[in-house]
Amino acid sequence: MDENYKSNLDKNLTMNESLISIHDVMPHTLNNIKKIIKILEKNKCNPPTLLVVPGRSWSENDINFLKIIQKDGYEIAGHGWYHETKNISTLYHKFHSAFISRNVAEHLSLSNKEIIILMENCFKWFEKNQFQQPITYIPPAWALGKITNKDIFNSPYKIIETLSGIYFKEKFTRMPLVGYETDNLFRVVSVSFLNFINEKISKYSNTPLRISIHPNDFSYPLKSKLEKILKSDRKFFGYRDYFLKS
Repeated sequence: MDENYKSNLDKNLTMNESLISIHDVMPHTLNNIKKIIKILEKNKCNPPTLLVVPGRSWSENDINFLKIIQKDGYEIAGHGWYHETKNISTLYHKFHSAFISRNVAEHLSLSNKEIIILMENCFKWFEKNQFQQPITYIPPAWALGKITNKDIFNSPYKIIETLSGIYFKEKFTRMPLVGYETDNLFRVVSVSFLNFINEKISKYSNTPLRISIHPNDFSYPLKSKLEKILKSDRKFFGYRDYFLKS
């Protein structure tokens, strides 16, 4: 095979790869989560990573549903503890809350030790409820907070995601991200612009694109953009399957 052709082929394969996740899996969002799963299955997307918030009031039936889809190949990942901050104590957190995260970035006003405890409690909840051990952790609003790299790499998780990229095997890799959670005009404009930029970064840097889906995204103004990307010729992966595929 011609080397130039092979190089272009490899590049196109990589460029079409996307990591896909469904955020904010909680008892009161499960009906929407189930609808999203059906949409992804209809579009023949590989099973995404489901970001589960353990600290909510989970019923036995809800937990059993998560166990069933985990057995069907859906990765179950940790997503904070309660998905709601109890205290906004720093100027940065106030700014972040006002313009990005509202009240969900529960890591941001915690100390390094408190963040470690929260992440470990999240991990233990899955063990206690007899899930497969989670290997992926994504903090609410992708805001990891004041935790050191040493503690990140010593955590029980192999994959940890932030807004700008992913920690894996004691290495941080920048990776573009798109989302569709646009429930007001400011978010429609800002998220549309950021999605455009990040799609271009993915294309021209030959880097996989992270696609995040929130429970109400199919009722928001960017619904058509989300549907378009799901119907594209991209190869979709959950986080575990992508990073452990080799």
